[in-house]
Amino acid sequence: MTWRALILLFLMPVLVQAHSLHQTTAEAEWNATTKRREVSLTVFVNDLELALMRQSEREMRVEKTAAAVFDEQARLYLARSFVVTNAAGQKAKIEWLGRELDKETQKSGEPTMTLFFEIALPEGLKGVSVLDSVFCDLFPDEVNLLLIRNGSETTQLILKRGVPHRF
Repeated sequence: MTWRALILLFLMPVLVQAHSLHQTTAEAEWNATTKRREVSLTVFVNDLELALMRQSEREMRVEKTAAAVFDEQARLYLARSFVVTNAAGQKAKIEWLGRELDKETQKSGEPTMTLFFEIALPEGLKGVSVLDSVFCDLFPDEVNLLLIRNGSETTQLILKRGVPHRF
């Protein structure tokens, strides 16, 4: 076991107790021109770093890790934890667009970051299933909120551990 992994193992209990609210918020808007869902997912930075460290088994820090490496790990994590399947049961591909630190929260003890990605759904939402289990592997009380926009129509969902929503 490497020193980094050993240090991370000892720090896990401290990192897990960083804040009492375990929640992500996502907004998914339909782009009729591209036939894609444009998704923005807001997460606590320390939760994302912890998830990526567990996944990659190495230190992953927004300010210390090369952007390309951090983004690739985030994309891999999303592919595993934000799963959309079409009516035929095929997993839709996530196209990573980028990330942005939320300036309003940077001076707080719990900064947030928004992840941007698209999901191709040429047939729309009919028969689609969404499983948003982001950070459910870290926190038993994790709750993920999803706001879906189709033009002027909106749907609000509360997604919990292992329970997909079907349209």
